[in-house]
Amino acid sequence: MIAGHIYIVYTTLTKPPKDKITLCLCADENMFFWINTDPRQHRVGQFALTAADHDALSHDCFLDCSRVTTFSPFELDTTRHRGIISAALAQRIVAFLKNNPPKTLAQRFVNIAVANLSTLID
Repeated sequence: MIAGHIYIVYTTLTKPPKDKITLCLCADENMFFWINTDPRQHRVGQFALTAADHDALSHDCFLDCSRVTTFSPFELDTTRHRGIISAALAQRIVAFLKNNPPKTLAQRFVNIAVANLSTLID
């Protein structure tokens, strides 16, 4: 795994288990944001994405910055790499996290996401 890269993970965290598109935030600590078709009902930390933001996205969707997800070793073994996000997208996400840190996300996770995604910005 590499921070700033998109992965599809077959996860058992959903009922029923399914493939989820994710953004890796920190490979060393196995930390990801989920990408969802619709914003979460609580509306906290929902960052709008368009299909044009990355080849792995087939429609407009949302990066759920309200929480960090980790995966089991089995789930990590199922990942399919879909490539790095653009510098422009990394910059937008970093600005969102700096200017609107989700109240549900510990500052430690905000700091890790900002630091790791900032390395992608030119």
